[in-house]
Amino acid sequence: MSSSPGPRWRGRVGLWVLALLTQLPAAAQDPEREVLPEQRQALAFVSPTGLTPLGVKLIFSAFHVETGQELWVTDGTRAGTAMLKDIRPGFRGAFPAGQTAFKGHVYTAATDGVHGIELWRTDGTAAGTSLVVDLQPGEEGALPSELTVFRDALYFTANDGRSGFQLWKTSGTAPTTVRVSSIDAGPRAVARQLTVAGQRLFFTATTREHGHELWVSEGTPESTRMVKDIRAGPEDAGIQNLTAAGDDLYFTAHDGVHGIELWKSDGTARGTRMVKDLRPGAEPSLPIHLTALGRALYFAADDGVHGLELWKTDGTEGGTTLVKDIRPGPSGAISSPITTMGERLYFAATDGASGAELWRSDGTAAGTVRVKDIAPGADNGSPARFSVIGSRLWFSANGGSASGVEPWTSDGTPAGTHAVADIAPGTRHAMPQGFRRLGSSVLFVADDGNGNERLWAHRQDGRVVLMGDPLRQRLR
Repeated sequence: MSSSPGPRWRGRVGLWVLALLTQLPAAAQDPEREVLPEQRQALAFVSPTGLTPLGVKLIFSAFHVETGQELWVTDGTRAGTAMLKDIRPGFRGAFPAGQTAFKGHVYTAATDGVHGIELWRTDGTAAGTSLVVDLQPGEEGALPSELTVFRDALYFTANDGRSGFQLWKTSGTAPTTVRVSSIDAGPRAVARQLTVAGQRLFFTATTREHGHELWVSEGTPESTRMVKDIRAGPEDAGIQNLTAAGDDLYFTAHDGVHGIELWKSDGTARGTRMVKDLRPGAEPSLPIHLTALGRALYFAADDGVHGLELWKTDGTEGGTTLVKDIRPGPSGAISSPITTMGERLYFAATDGASGAELWRSDGTAAGTVRVKDIAPGADNGSPARFSVIGSRLWFSANGGSASGVEPWTSDGTPAGTHAVADIAPGTRHAMPQGFRRLGSSVLFVADDGNGNERLWAHRQDGRVVLMGDPLRQRLR
């Protein structure tokens, strides 16, 4: 076995940490500590995460000193923003996570302090917020995660206390919640990385005989099977970056011979193969930021000659080519995930003259150009955390030493790329993320300049307003 931590170990650590959070109250949850009066205001919530649209509302998880981390709801107005339900009464909180919309509800993993972390759902009202099923009775909980909509059900991984982390599905009620997989059933079983590609649900799972490999399901126990033992024997193939492109799945893997390279699967062993050994031999090209656009898959990789640059493939070895050597030489250019808007790709890159800035590409060398030098000169604008809302790209970027990292938006042209607001005044960083549309507004999370992550709304008239009570000091 490899001496470095494999997918099984990393997956278990994440789940253990999640379980631990429900047992160890943080300092901010101690009712005996000093709490400023401003922090007891009804809308003094911080750290909103998992912003999920549900009709005309947005469901999210947030922390308040008096209730801990719970579900909140907003209709985009201050008056329509409130804690949705105190699932776990008291200061410890329910720790909702993984919010996912499915058939008129938002599903989440949470604990009420009695059942442990289990699957819950809400229709956006307190009365309509309830436990779906108690898969592992007791305080430990089943720790559902990887919530994924596939066909007519919600799929997820969970541990019922007997079979390890297996694939489950539900239609939203306890009777319709059933286990789909029985992969090497036992306390050490791990299934994760659920990814839908066409009419198949791909994921990775561990067996003692084959290690952590690629699996697929059509939604029934009978159709759930290992696709291929890519790295023969009990060693892990290190499968990561599962990305759908039409009916096919692309991913990165290590077969023990070629290093980590780009692979493709149609759900069969015969149709699962390495696309191309971009960096011949045992050295890996380490493809990352896999993104589908049209019939092609784009990604960043290092072939050992050009550094980390933009590549594309049609799924064949001959059709896998370098799009453009943006920064000539071995240093590489790409420095962010890649997203799509319209018929173009957007990402952060440097040509070696300017810093890491916003670039776009139509898949050709001539059509791969810098959009704007956000931080002029050699400084890095470092655009990141991209979200596409309508015909505009929203992201975080550093406009220079005088402004820090703030929210930006772009229509793909230099003139249409600009900062939205200076939320954390001066050189402080707002670090915006999680941009979501709600009605005519765009909501997002950003630091208020005092160390508190808050919920903000960008109005149609250009105003940016705080969706809550202001805090003058950091909530610790």
